[in-house]
Amino acid sequence: MTQIATETFTYPQAWTASDFDSVDMISVHLDPLHVAALEQRLAAVKEAGLSLVEIEPAHFRHPDLDDHLAGILEELMFGRGMVVLRGLPADRYSAEDMAMMYWGIGTHFGIAVSQSAMGDVLGHVQDLTKPGEEEDARGYTSARELRLHTDLAQVAGLFCYRPAARGGVSVIASALAMHNQIAAEHPEYLPIYYRGFPYHRRGEQAPEAEAVTPHAVPVFSTLKGNTSVFYVREILQNGAEERGVPLTDEEVAALDYFDACARDNSYRLRLGQGDALFMNNRTTLHARTKFENGDGPDGERHLMRLWLDVPGKRPDVPEIQVYENQGGRSGIDHQVGQVRAGAKYRTMKAAE
Repeated sequence: MTQIATETFTYPQAWTASDFDSVDMISVHLDPLHVAALEQRLAAVKEAGLSLVEIEPAHFRHPDLDDHLAGILEELMFGRGMVVLRGLPADRYSAEDMAMMYWGIGTHFGIAVSQSAMGDVLGHVQDLTKPGEEEDARGYTSARELRLHTDLAQVAGLFCYRPAARGGVSVIASALAMHNQIAAEHPEYLPIYYRGFPYHRRGEQAPEAEAVTPHAVPVFSTLKGNTSVFYVREILQNGAEERGVPLTDEEVAALDYFDACARDNSYRLRLGQGDALFMNNRTTLHARTKFENGDGPDGERHLMRLWLDVPGKRPDVPEIQVYENQGGRSGIDHQVGQVRAGAKYRTMKAAE
């Protein structure tokens, strides 16, 4: 167990919803010069015949873009930990072209990692549930409400190519503001969070790896002065069930209180077409309200997701990694023949 942080965390990372009068306070806009630079870079990679995964940082470097995006990365890693980038030309380009632009922006921030055993380094956040079938355990392929959680990489990005007809509101909470509240109201729970819990890998692990992590994954951890969060309650509970070791009453109370703190400290916003939300997964949690699609393919909600590792910016304890990926990568390495976690791993109404 890492050392329990005892300081009171201060702004900007420990923000609360009351700090923001409007989403403009966390928004950064692309002006015509920035968009022109992205379009120029897009044209160059298409002319070169590059596929999405062949696009490297150099392909989207541009003097009219670099400093602007570098400022966003600083805000993500050392500021509030969330930024809404607005003004991407989603109304003028195909989903394939916008995926390349979005990926190119992501290369300014970090290295994309796989988001499932299927190897999707660019996740398409859409409702893939067929009529009459159960939703699978991976929330980004469903329309259901998602509980406040973290993802499996240092930075998560969500680009809105097309919003839902109804719902689909993003919810974000500051983990460090939550830590302050917990330390003030229920400090007896902190050792439980810092000790952590084994997590289920839901069949997406490497063939030789165990179904449940052989180590406890801490909810809070501290390394070199940086306190981080990791939390996905459904997978945590899957792990307890698989091991046949039920959570104690005190652990359940601590987790219920953690969920309540996350809700109490959350900020809500709705992404419009052309908006991209980037979040530091080590200092924030996020969720989504249930959504409904409109009529026809053009009425279907379509977001694109990136999971990014950001080497050298903010160290993490190794125990925070759920999967034993090659080279210590975050995310979930591609496993030939395996698919995303199925419906049998669903244990809660609002989860990952």
